[in-house]
Amino acid sequence: MPIILIYKELNHLIDDYYKCPFTHIKEQILIDINLLTDALLMVDADLQLEAPLKSV
Repeated sequence: MPIILIYKELNHLIDDYYKCPFTHIKEQILIDINLLTDALLMVDADLQLEAPLKSV
């Protein structure tokens, strides 16, 4: 499932971010982290829309 791959990659990027000693590379990693976070939010929103609506 694609969402699992996004989570795994996000975890790898977070590890890389904390281990990296170079500020300019950390900035690039942070951009990637933010992009993947946005992707997760979009996938979550899509899944929420596909769920059947509950009757009140």
